[in-house]
Amino acid sequence: MSFRKAVLLLASVAVVSTASAHAQFGVYGMFTVDRLSNIQSSPLAPPPFIDGKSAAVTNTVDPLGGTGGVYYDFKKVGPFTLGADLRGTILTTKRGADVNFNASGTRIYSVLGGVRGVIHTPKNWLKPYIQGSVGLGRSDYGLSNTTSTGQDILYNNFEYEGLAGLDIKLLPVLDYRVAEFGYGGLDPFGNNSHNYPIKQVSMGFVFHLPF
Repeated sequence: MSFRKAVLLLASVAVVSTASAHAQFGVYGMFTVDRLSNIQSSPLAPPPFIDGKSAAVTNTVDPLGGTGGVYYDFKKVGPFTLGADLRGTILTTKRGADVNFNASGTRIYSVLGGVRGVIHTPKNWLKPYIQGSVGLGRSDYGLSNTTSTGQDILYNNFEYEGLAGLDIKLLPVLDYRVAEFGYGGLDPFGNNSHNYPIKQVSMGFVFHLPF
């Protein structure tokens, strides 16, 4: 599946829903930090030579950057308001998994779609939520694998994340996203089967309008 086709598919999933009188549309932007791990045992890492692990690379990298997305909450079910979410993330760092600090760095580019549930509280200015998202993640895993032209190779992965966060109402149309915590992973397509766990922390702002 190409990156463009994945974006179109996830966009279609995010906008197809049944509207109700309490539907709400929102747009958000966040600063995001990831911790990608389990790199030393990657099939793309240099050959292992110490206790089955490669001493040439570290086991974790911490790319950072931004996340932007849209959501559409459309149905109340018990203590939740259910909705759909579509987001994209661009994360980079000059520090790769290679021991050499001046190596090629780390990149994770993601497009994810998912389902979210906003939890109703006695204080309507507090908006905790939970979310599950899946989609396409492209990464070099912080490893210096290059093409014949010297460019780093980005590998396609199935990416999944479980997320929990808290928004606080500042204005009728503006919320402060105090924190969003995520846990998930990258699972490569093709012959390089491996799991790279991801821990994630984000914060930012949400602009929303009721329909």
